[in-house]
Amino acid sequence: MIELADSHAHLQEPQFAADLDAVLLAARRAGVTAVVVPGVDATTSQRAAVLAERYEGVFAAAGFHPHEAARLTPAGLQQVGRLLDQPKVVAVGEIGLDFYRMRSPREDQERAGGRDPRRPGADLSPRRFPSRHRR
Repeated sequence: MIELADSHAHLQEPQFAADLDAVLLAARRAGVTAVVVPGVDATTSQRAAVLAERYEGVFAAAGFHPHEAARLTPAGLQQVGRLLDQPKVVAVGEIGLDFYRMRSPREDQERAGGRDPRRPGADLSPRRFPSRHRR
């Protein structure tokens, strides 16, 4: 069987809570051996990291989605930065720009997108690949 990876599955969302084990089992049976769960803010990034620790083959990405960029706080940035030091948090993201829906002002998206949450204003960490959102 071919092994597959799902690079973007928001399994930390409430609609998966009741049957997450069944969802992951069905994925494994279909050949999916790795799943990356991206956070969209500090809270969902933390939930993604918890799932990654709990389940084999599940990994997390920690970051701020462009829709959440206006709500980016120094405390949230620090929380995400700490998550990036965990071994099963394999990516910075979901980060990027979304000028189509504009749920956060352009300036906030540009400030939040493409930055390493451990070092505000710095480039992405070379230890984690970016999970980019662009529209």
